[in-house]
Amino acid sequence: MTWGGRFRLLLGLLLVVVVAGLATYKLNESRGIATSASAQILGKTYSVGTPYAGLVVTQAVEVGDEVSEGETLFVIDAANLHPLDGKEPVVPETTHLDEEGRLVVTASGAGVVTAVDGTRGTFVQSAADLATIQRKDTLYVQAEYTLSAKEYARVPDDAAVTIELPNQQTLSGHVDRVQVETVDGKAQAVITVASDELVQGDKDGLVTAGTPVAALLHLRNDGVVTTVSDAVKGYVKDVVG
Repeated sequence: MTWGGRFRLLLGLLLVVVVAGLATYKLNESRGIATSASAQILGKTYSVGTPYAGLVVTQAVEVGDEVSEGETLFVIDAANLHPLDGKEPVVPETTHLDEEGRLVVTASGAGVVTAVDGTRGTFVQSAADLATIQRKDTLYVQAEYTLSAKEYARVPDDAAVTIELPNQQTLSGHVDRVQVETVDGKAQAVITVASDELVQGDKDGLVTAGTPVAALLHLRNDGVVTTVSDAVKGYVKDVVG
């Protein structure tokens, strides 16, 4: 065999090794990620209610409105709120009486109105919900996974999660809480994902409660391929700077 032939053979062998290495690396990487069966963006909410039955005379908010703490939301005219024997009725926190003795219901915290049940001109019962408000800066992702015992064992504390929006844009998050039960030998996990990048209305309005997403859970990968690849990545990073 000529030196030229030997060189081509060596080059071919190196190419095969490189391709096989890349394929093994990609396979190893794919096994290090668990994709959610379902996931969506949610937000923490609170209900606004009235302790007294009465007529809604003022509806100051609509769905989608942003409100601040202490802002007036509704005014209720309730017959049993009128003073009796000169005694002022007791009203709960986040409410007060106006000059006409009507109940003024205010927001207990900043947020966005997601539902309105007490519309102007309607009669509401005591303990009825008037509106629902999504608290400011409380968006999170709730994701469901079906994991094998080995996969569940490879979920690290505070594991990284890549949140993929419907338009393929991604956000970075991490595991905040895990609820799990075993069904047929598999872990049915419901994972709460926290992220500072979940900003209401961001990414063309897709970052909002109710948006379906994909949540890619990064599992711990301690195999030989991972060790070698991490070493190579570290070396390249040091060289490139």
